[in-house]
Order: sequence, then C-alpha cells, then structure tokens
Amino acid sequence: MFKAKQMGRAAPLLLLSPVVLVFGMALNRSFDWRSSLRSESGRGRGVPAGRKVLNIVAGATAIGGFAADWNRTHLFNPNWPPHAKFHDAQTIAMAALLGLGGLYALNRKGSAPQRNTAMGAILPAFFWASMGAAFGFPRTAGLQSEFPERVPRVRGVWIDERFASGGMLGLIAVGYWLDRRWQTGKARRR
Repeated sequence: MFKAKQMGRAAPLLLLSPVVLVFGMALNRSFDWRSSLRSESGRGRGVPAGRKVLNIVAGATAIGGFAADWNRTHLFNPNWPPHAKFHDAQTIAMAALLGLGGLYALNRKGSAPQRNTAMGAILPAFFWASMGAAFGFPRTAGLQSEFPERVPRVRGVWIDERFASGGMLGLIAVGYWLDRRWQTGKARRR
C-alpha cells in the first residue's frame, strides 16, 4: 500500500504561490507584456503573454490537487471517514480534468481563437470559484482548522485557500484580458 509523505513546509508555499505571482507581476516594473507578445525575430509569432498566463494557471489547476491533497492532511488523513476521502478524490479529479480541458482549449488550433481563449479561461475558473464558494457553506473551514501550523498568518489573517482561489481567479482575469487585447490588436493589423 502506498504511504503518503508528509507535505512539510510546502503547504504554505502552495497556498501563497498564486498571490505571490500576481503581486510579483504587478510590482515588477521590468515585466513588459508587449515584449512577450513577439517572437525573438520580432514578427509577432510568439505565444501571447495572456495565453502564457492562462496556460500556467490551467497547468497548475491540473496538478495542484495532487500536490496539495495527496498527503496526510487530506486524502491520507486517518481522521477522515472514507466518504470525506471520496469527496477529496473527486475534487482532485475535477481539478485535473478542468485544468487539462483548459490546456486543450488554449492550445488547440482552429478558426475560433476567441472561443478557445474563453473556454481555456472558464474551465479552470470553475474550479477556483468553487473553492472560494465552499467557504460559504455551513461548518466549512480552511486547512488551518486541523493544521494551523501549516497555514501562514499575517496580522491575524489566515492566508488560506481563499487567497489561492482569489489569486488564481485574478490571474485568469489578467490572462484573459491580455489575450483578448492581443487578439483585438491582431485583428486590427490584418
């Protein structure tokens, strides 16, 4: 039987990574999204910045459930009944499918790039929105309810799954906006 390794100090990093990425991009003045729209030859054949952001979010969505939940705090938690583990496994599978669906939509070739971008953004967004919405249900709480030592706290505020949800939804919005702006500019140049 497989024995899950303890996640150790990685849990806070997983929860903070989307937030750090969003603020890092906002604060980094050397980030020039226009330059990432061009290939090295300067002819506009590179992957658009928005598409890159959406691909990163979709990939993180696809593997994030395995990285965050395949351990003793979730799927292998001895205190959880089998039905709770079933729902955790269902969440991991749903995240993987929505993330992979987003990757497929973002990277497929065809005559509907705007629709592909919309699908590539909305599929991972479904997962992250559902994570944020879960806090609105009765008697739900973040990881800090069982493992407070694994969740950072800043000025009394737990930096938990709410921040991961909000950060990833923010990245999806920025990526979608950048890609649509690029598509509009590309259509005007024709």
